[in-house]
Amino acid sequence: MRARSSSADLTRLIASRPISRARLRRVLNAPPTAATTREWWGALSEAERARLLKQVPLLVGNLDGIPWSVRVRANRESLGRAIGALESGASIERALGSASAFAGGEIKSILADASRGELRDRERLVHQLRELHGGRGFVDRGGKPRFVLAFDPERDSIVEYVGAAISESEDPFASPFAEGVTSVGVFVPGNESRLLDFEGKAHTMSELITLAPAGTAGLVVWQGGRFPRGPLALSAAMADGLARKLGGFVNSIPRDGRVELTAFGFSFGGGVTGRAMALGMRVDRVVHVSSAGLGHGVASLDDLPVSARVPHYSLLAPVDPSVGPILGINVHLPFLGRVGHFGHGVDPAHAPGVVRLETGVLGAAQGKRAAGAALSLGDVLTGHSAVLEQWGTTAKRNMVAVLMGGGAEVELAADGGVLGRIAQRLVVPYVPFLRVREPELRSVA
Repeated sequence: MRARSSSADLTRLIASRPISRARLRRVLNAPPTAATTREWWGALSEAERARLLKQVPLLVGNLDGIPWSVRVRANRESLGRAIGALESGASIERALGSASAFAGGEIKSILADASRGELRDRERLVHQLRELHGGRGFVDRGGKPRFVLAFDPERDSIVEYVGAAISESEDPFASPFAEGVTSVGVFVPGNESRLLDFEGKAHTMSELITLAPAGTAGLVVWQGGRFPRGPLALSAAMADGLARKLGGFVNSIPRDGRVELTAFGFSFGGGVTGRAMALGMRVDRVVHVSSAGLGHGVASLDDLPVSARVPHYSLLAPVDPSVGPILGINVHLPFLGRVGHFGHGVDPAHAPGVVRLETGVLGAAQGKRAAGAALSLGDVLTGHSAVLEQWGTTAKRNMVAVLMGGGAEVELAADGGVLGRIAQRLVVPYVPFLRVREPELRSVA
């Protein structure tokens, strides 16, 4: 693993005239610690900070330890440059002031497709970047730009804060959250995540903010690196790399004690979240949503550091064809080194100490359930992505209850027993809670 950049690396980078694109890319690929960045940023003059915002917004917008208000301005500049490059067919890495041997795989492939007349993805990406640059977003922000906390297309990295406001403070040690915010979620999506899919992830999870009391909650949608596709979703090495970036981002957030953080890991993102917890990420609660596991090498919550043994919750709908068959895989092929690690640890839905939450029934079936009538399979939330994509469900209400904490009540899932576990593994539509029962509630720890 490449050593982190030092304060001296940052100083040499900004001293070069013009700023070295290769040196910039080396810093971004192996960024300094947040503590190093805070110290370096704090020592710069106002004039030097303004120069960097103008000349290398890619650097300023992607370093943990720089105040969020500054990162938002920097990423707004980078987004504008990326949109211009995509629309003109120019080199996007040159427009952003960066270069690497990889040269931005997804962006380059989109430009290559455009040169062959395949414009649909390119036009869709331009539209989505425009929305991030100045669109209305998913909650009322009073006309402010969207809060993009990271944007680096060469690393397929994009991070957004979904909320009404952030702090305008430029003190790198001050909390970035607006007054009144007490609960913030950090959502990590699953495999196949890429720039073209980001809007959908941010949109579907924004329901948590609309369900929470106004002005009290925020949500970070974290897609901070290249996510795997296809069978590579079993790669523990890829999850480990993303987990280190996630933990670095989360642990760099200054908190003054009034804001609680809840991590939400979906599918492969559950494995990333679990691995980040094993590596020391600090949050107050964890929710595994249709999760691939508690993290590679984690057989129980006892395997986590003491600081990571916070309340854990899980949601797993019946008949989940994506993670049902792979839950519990934890393989190490020693002759392959790090790349020989596969699987994402124990199944969160059945791990001791993890509270399994109800995912619920759909639409009109809520009335059937209240009346005590028998339910059919079509009444029940099933599958993998539906836990995120369906609005107004028990699953989403449970998520927002965990997010808000403070004694909010969640509904517990029925225990399907051994038969239920086998059915989940074989993707058989066995649904234990088709038997109508009174909801079992518990206060969030």
